[in-house]
Amino acid sequence: MCSIGEDDFGDEGGAHAMKEESPIPEEGTSSALEQHEICHKCNEQPAVLKLNRKEPQCRGCFLHYVRHKFRASLGATKIVRRGSKVMVVFNGSPENVVMLDMIRHGLDQDAFKKLRVDPVVVFVNEDFIDGSRGDLEQSVGEKVEIMKQFEFPSYYAVLGGQESCGIGEGNLSEKFHAEQEAFRKILGGIKSVTSKQDFIVQTRKQTYKALAKQLECGYIFLSSIGLELAKTLLSDVALGRGRSLALDIAFCDDRDEERKIIRPMRDLNPEEIDYYLNFAENQLRSVIALDPFREKSSLQNLTSKFVDGLQQSFPSTVSTVFRTGDKLGAEKVADSNEPKANDDHFLELFDKSLKIEPTAEEPSKCKFCHSSLDYRDSATLFATEFSRMVSSRINVELSHESIIESTRLMERDACKAVNAELEDDEMRQLKRELCHACRNIFIDFDGK
Repeated sequence: MCSIGEDDFGDEGGAHAMKEESPIPEEGTSSALEQHEICHKCNEQPAVLKLNRKEPQCRGCFLHYVRHKFRASLGATKIVRRGSKVMVVFNGSPENVVMLDMIRHGLDQDAFKKLRVDPVVVFVNEDFIDGSRGDLEQSVGEKVEIMKQFEFPSYYAVLGGQESCGIGEGNLSEKFHAEQEAFRKILGGIKSVTSKQDFIVQTRKQTYKALAKQLECGYIFLSSIGLELAKTLLSDVALGRGRSLALDIAFCDDRDEERKIIRPMRDLNPEEIDYYLNFAENQLRSVIALDPFREKSSLQNLTSKFVDGLQQSFPSTVSTVFRTGDKLGAEKVADSNEPKANDDHFLELFDKSLKIEPTAEEPSKCKFCHSSLDYRDSATLFATEFSRMVSSRINVELSHESIIESTRLMERDACKAVNAELEDDEMRQLKRELCHACRNIFIDFDGK
């Protein structure tokens, strides 16, 4: 129960009742760690950090604690089977490098504690989206050197592609040039930044699944931490992806039973990532993964700034937002018996000349993001469509009878628009097989 009473909400809206949490003290100050302080876990070694500004811990106890959180997430669910071949997506970010080091540490343990997976690391390059050829070659080379420090079987691919190559096969920045151009052409045809960013996120998932299929991996490991997933949760609400929200932040996204997306780092926070990089046994190099549209206006960027502000002032609130997603259920969609002709060639959906034949049965899964369809007879979408039609069709000079008749026709057309049944809509059949959020991407696309 909330302890703030009605009397606490004055002219400031209750803001005076919420006190900003203490900022994280700088390292080396007496408030951060007292001199000669002993670890509260082992009571033997000198403490080197204060996790969550509370418990002093030594280096060994901290590393054991963080690695246990990683292993516990895998062990508690028992989703990843022993000996499974897993595809670890690489992007060189701090949390990504930490995950790879934890996997390496788990594989080096004795028989009882050994991590029973067969990892394959795949560097899916996104730097070509806004970088020049010279910058691309430099960034690819830097990330490949970071990837080599883990000595796992490694491959290179590009966003939007379905094939990969070994990292030792020539100049990687020159590989898959046709796939890069095709992706950039589609991205350039999408008008709003919000739709561009959503398109990139959905393309990532389909690219990972296509590469996992090529490499015969049943699981895909992503390095998303709690802060990033909190942003995803709120962004999905703003974009209208409520039906797939639970799976987008869950430990296991099993929309594709053959290639499941796993997020074993979801219980870690940025503070633990920074401390791990400082105190790990091996010197770990990383780079900051930057969104090419981070400085532009979009729903995702606005949400990200809001969550980052919460993380600075009220970090425990971010955890609450993220944990809310665990209480949400996701509708399970059974795979159709019909062949999936375009599932592995998802970017072909943006070809204006593509003709999609009507199916005998009602589609149940989005053709682009593979989440369950959510538009059929939706009252919310009907209200949105009806409001749009009223704004564009109603003329105040019409008679009362004409307005009533026009309203009746708009109600009919709004219902047809929601269910993708408008006869003059060229995208009618494609819209029938897309969820609401993916529809918005395709409506925003005006490429040739």
